Amino acid sequence: MRAAQVIERLQQLEGAMPSAGAAVGMTLVSVLLWGFSPIATRYMVGIGDGGLSPVAFMGLCYGIAAVVLSPALLLTRNWTSRDWLAGVVSGVIGITGYNFPAAIGQQTVSAGLTGLLDATEPLLILVFASIALRKAPTLLTVFSVIAGLFGVMLLAHGTGPAFGTPRGIILVLTGAVLWALYCVLVTPLINRRGALPTTAVTVLSGALPMVLFGAPKIPGIVVGMSLAQWLVTFAFIGGNAVAAILFWNAGSAVLGAQRAGWFLYLLPLVSLLGGAAFLAEPLSWIELLGGALILLSVFLAHLEAKPPG
Repeated sequence: MRAAQVIERLQQLEGAMPSAGAAVGMTLVSVLLWGFSPIATRYMVGIGDGGLSPVAFMGLCYGIAAVVLSPALLLTRNWTSRDWLAGVVSGVIGITGYNFPAAIGQQTVSAGLTGLLDATEPLLILVFASIALRKAPTLLTVFSVIAGLFGVMLLAHGTGPAFGTPRGIILVLTGAVLWALYCVLVTPLINRRGALPTTAVTVLSGALPMVLFGAPKIPGIVVGMSLAQWLVTFAFIGGNAVAAILFWNAGSAVLGAQRAGWFLYLLPLVSLLGGAAFLAEPLSWIELLGGALILLSVFLAHLEAKPPG
């Protein structure tokens, strides 16, 4: 297929802006995929588990993801230097900035606790969006924040072993802060240039530092991984590093960073239900109440949000 035909197909794909309902569905799928991501990361890099180099593992995964998304770079032919600067900065802040410290932190922080720490992101997005828009949040928004945070606290009561060292917790929280900042910074670029090329540029920009820092250990990882580890790796690449980011960017282009951000409260709920489904972990009424409060928080946030456009 010629380059012109590839560009035409990509433009057709990019031109299909999702409806509000499709945007909600894409955002939910991305959160579902991210809800299982800490389990995969912990399995691969955790001390006592896979024990792989976290930076090298992330460099390998996002390096492959960048190659998979590279055809979409053909859609950047008309990008300005301002667009490229915004894409590169967003990629380094969001892709490198989240995955670099979070993967290192997960050497000593459990997957359950990582999910709970990541649930601080909706509040952080609210803060960054309010600063960017120079607009104070409404009372309903504040109530939604409180309901969501209280729900997360109840989930923390019974998510299983949730351990972590202070250094690891700080690293995971640092990743959460930088991802929230990414969500606010990248939205204007997505609205100007589209989700597909923006995802390609941000993933490529974010992958490069991790590939460079992890390069000395990547060959050893490639040679030494077992079949099970390769299966987890490819699931992580396809689900977390490609599909989830693309769906998130497409969904947030329609919903807005703040409205989409509320779905991130579902991360620990996904982990909790996943543990019950796949690990036979029991559910208590306190955890169910926490999940209900999180769902209420997301619902109230959508009542507050203005219709897109």
